[in-house]
Amino acid sequence: MTMAVFAIPNPKKNLTVDFTLEKVRDSVKNIPLINSQYRFSSSNEIFNQYTYECFEFLSLGAFIDINLNSLTENKTEITIEIRRKVGTFNESHEVTNANNHIAKIINYIAQLIEMSAEDIIKLQLEKAQPKKQPPKAVLNHNASYKPKKDKNLAAILALLLGGFGIHRFYLNQPVLGILYLLFCWTFIPLCLAIIDFFALIFMSDNKFNLKYNN
Repeated sequence: MTMAVFAIPNPKKNLTVDFTLEKVRDSVKNIPLINSQYRFSSSNEIFNQYTYECFEFLSLGAFIDINLNSLTENKTEITIEIRRKVGTFNESHEVTNANNHIAKIINYIAQLIEMSAEDIIKLQLEKAQPKKQPPKAVLNHNASYKPKKDKNLAAILALLLGGFGIHRFYLNQPVLGILYLLFCWTFIPLCLAIIDFFALIFMSDNKFNLKYNN
């Protein structure tokens, strides 16, 4: 009963663009070419409805429903709605994340609309090609090569094993990791790890990469 009282309506955005339904529909279908975080889930071609899913940290993720409606020959209405995979929105930060998804989807559709057919084909080919691995010689002899750290994994380590400093070892901060480990019996590292957890969650990807992947 409490969930129903505090439930927040699904974030939704309506906008109209001066492009044909076919052009917008092709752009919507190609969203994963720009960001593979958004995975195709289902579609109804008759009613021009498309659903994508995306992973979200500490949840089962969300669905992105995109509905298209042809208003005139060269004008299309786009409706984007974000749904949680489980439950409803009941926290402000969840709504903020949902609105970020909407902004990203709108931006991706705009980018794809402006692309030519040749540009789309080029993206498809790039996506189909396997990612190149650094040469073995580089892995063996180039001391500057570092595996990329994952922000979500670091946050999980801080939440589950942060009292022992495991996330600090993962982030190439062995001195801090050792200090956390030495004083784990005082519970001070556990409190610090909780702070680290929230700091990592709300840290932007760019800031994380600059701090830990350079």
